[in-house]
Amino acid sequence: MKKGELAEYRRSTLGFIFQFYNLVPNLTVKENIEVGGYLSGNPLPLIGLLKTLGLWEHKDKFPDQLSGGQQQRCAIGRALMKNPAILLCDEPTGALDYKTSKEILSLIEEIHNQYGATILLVTHNEAIKGMADRVIKLRDGAIHQDYKNENPISANHIEW
Repeated sequence: MKKGELAEYRRSTLGFIFQFYNLVPNLTVKENIEVGGYLSGNPLPLIGLLKTLGLWEHKDKFPDQLSGGQQQRCAIGRALMKNPAILLCDEPTGALDYKTSKEILSLIEEIHNQYGATILLVTHNEAIKGMADRVIKLRDGAIHQDYKNENPISANHIEW
């Protein structure tokens, strides 16, 4: 792809969730999520998304007024707002405690089921592979294993 085509592909097809939320500190939860909608010709409805993410009552708060899990849900909302076909998740639970990590994994699972987004999740947490349809393990920058998970389990049943 040419540079402009690649930029348009990223804008229209991909959503990004980072380990360290990258929220705009002087925007509210609602405004941080709305930013994602400006990148799309077909954004999701904001009110429904805020409710799905459990952020409705926090919509007017700023990032520094939120817990880590709430900030991550806000970052997920920003990525989802543009209604991407593919959601790229870089260690989405890496900076969270166990309970909040499980909540975020359940939310990612719900996003896949409710919105149909393909989820590509990068993690060092071996337990998370249990919920994947396909697992690709890398070692030294090369594919070490690539297999289909015949029996994926729900995020609620993952333990580590």
